[in-house]
Amino acid sequence: MPKDIAAKLQKLPLGAVTPDGWLKSQISLTNELQKRLGSDSGLLENGVWEKGETLPKYVRGLLLLAGVLHDAQLTEKAEAYVGAIFDSANAGGDFGPFATNYESPKIEAVKAVLTYYELTSDERALKFLRRFFKNQFNTFSVTPCWYHSRARLLEEIPAIDAVYRANDLEWLKDLAEMLRDRTCDWFRIASKFPYKKSSDKTLSQAAVKRVRRVVLQYEDAGAQKHKPFTVERADAEWKKPSHQRVVQLSGVSMAKAVKYPCVYGAFMGDKELKRLSLKMITALDRYHGNATGMFAADNRLAGTSPVRGIDIESAVEMMESLVAVLAETGESACADMLEQIAFNVIAAAATEDVSAVQDVVLPNQIEASLRRKEFFKDCPAGNAFVADGLSRGAVALLSALPLFLQSVCFKRGADELDFFSYAPCVVETVVGGVRLRIREETGYPFRNTVVFKVEEADGEANVRINFRVPRHTTMQLISGGQVVASGDRNISVKCALRTGSTFMLKLNIPLVALPNRDGSFSLMKGSVLMASAPGYEKSVKKAENTLCEARAVTKWSYTPVLAKKAVAGVRRLYENERTVVNKISEKPFNCDIPPFELRIRCKNVINWEYDINGFAALPNAPKFSEETLERRFLPFGCTTVRISQFPPCFRG
Repeated sequence: MPKDIAAKLQKLPLGAVTPDGWLKSQISLTNELQKRLGSDSGLLENGVWEKGETLPKYVRGLLLLAGVLHDAQLTEKAEAYVGAIFDSANAGGDFGPFATNYESPKIEAVKAVLTYYELTSDERALKFLRRFFKNQFNTFSVTPCWYHSRARLLEEIPAIDAVYRANDLEWLKDLAEMLRDRTCDWFRIASKFPYKKSSDKTLSQAAVKRVRRVVLQYEDAGAQKHKPFTVERADAEWKKPSHQRVVQLSGVSMAKAVKYPCVYGAFMGDKELKRLSLKMITALDRYHGNATGMFAADNRLAGTSPVRGIDIESAVEMMESLVAVLAETGESACADMLEQIAFNVIAAAATEDVSAVQDVVLPNQIEASLRRKEFFKDCPAGNAFVADGLSRGAVALLSALPLFLQSVCFKRGADELDFFSYAPCVVETVVGGVRLRIREETGYPFRNTVVFKVEEADGEANVRINFRVPRHTTMQLISGGQVVASGDRNISVKCALRTGSTFMLKLNIPLVALPNRDGSFSLMKGSVLMASAPGYEKSVKKAENTLCEARAVTKWSYTPVLAKKAVAGVRRLYENERTVVNKISEKPFNCDIPPFELRIRCKNVINWEYDINGFAALPNAPKFSEETLERRFLPFGCTTVRISQFPPCFRG
């Protein structure tokens, strides 16, 4: 899609895109997860919001699920929780949980209330937000604010924008400037990215512990205070370099901040700021990216090693940011990244029935266990799958696929549609003055065709439709059995849509070998990352929660054999893969019966062993066996243990 958009893209309302096919099955499994999480007594205590960010994050996930599933019962369930947020407000408009002074729960609640308004149009939500923002505007200069909440103040901008559009209150623009001036200088960070190394090389654990100790001493409403918690005290602590680095290196904060130049610039009328969001995406991928499409952050930025973790909460926040940046820039690379995160990271974060969820996923993961908490210090269960309890990963996962659906289709002006992502779904919108219901029938990303059917139209719509071509693929648009257009970047056509109109996208999705930042390579088939699938065993352990652990029990230290010569700049396998196609089941991310699998000739890597910490770190100078053997490779999301970044081995 063009980088400079003549007509601004418009996100479709929540519920305008609903899942179908395999995606509906997957979201239904996620809905079962929210039922289990909702039974946890920690969300409310005697009907009162007592503490923490978990409640508003869970509520927002619930609302997003209710929207895409058109489920009135889910909406009604969410309303009870939203009522607890409303009830926490005082006479002046301030609100929040009763057992903490921390500001972050308010920020997350503002997002949940905005989503509630978008779903229900309940005017109470806008009145609630307006009263809070007025209180914030009046008291901002005398309200202490630090740590993650101060780093995330610009999360409020979309809600401020919604209130502004409804009320046209100029002081809201002043409030937005106040938030920008008081938070991290994210725009400078995006312009000249300073964090080029993993956080453990720029931030000591002693510094992290000191910052946390000071913050907890004042944020806990029940803690004994040695000094009054004043604006001066908060500002003095905030200005310390260690405090700044702790909050800026946070994977969640960084993922959230990706959208700030876009959303702030859109609200304030500064069209140039959106370029900073694109620069920030590029920098995160360059210095902390891996084959999954998501930057590494096992809580804090973690570099390019495949045995560093990907925080699931950060991944979901990144998806939300990518949707916002996509809407403002029309940059197709954002959709490429969104598909990669959704089809790889989010899929791999849960068991096949979404009954247990990881807080952190590794590109090269040959063990998922409680003992990994030594390395992932903010993940109490390490990288084991948590089967009950309100884990960060599980709560975040509720929002992931509903957010992804927001990237499927945008309107551009009055008579133009842009399809950026592909998945089985139904799109309902008005374009060219005509109300349309368009069904996408597809097994994408596991299959290579997407059929569009206009199921309902209350007239004939003369529209232009723009289609993104996923990276490393070529695509044809077919109508009436004829190829209408083709391309390798985007396809744009004018057409007349009426009830019964049908057309098809046919994609050529070759398997390609792509280099990674750490010198390894990975195999990609469109947006799907392929991973080796060694045999593994599962076990269940009882700790604070029920944990599902897994470890590889068969050989994993092998690598595909690549052709030495690249063709047209693209490297392929030395010998063509064999493809086994299976039925796409209601649980598509399934190791035993994946939608498809590849059989690839590989060589054993003789000196690829566990490092001193027990991870499968890549050898510096790999040595290979003479013989080759055929090995099984699956989509990354179908694996529990896997290798997805390999030492390069060339032949020919």
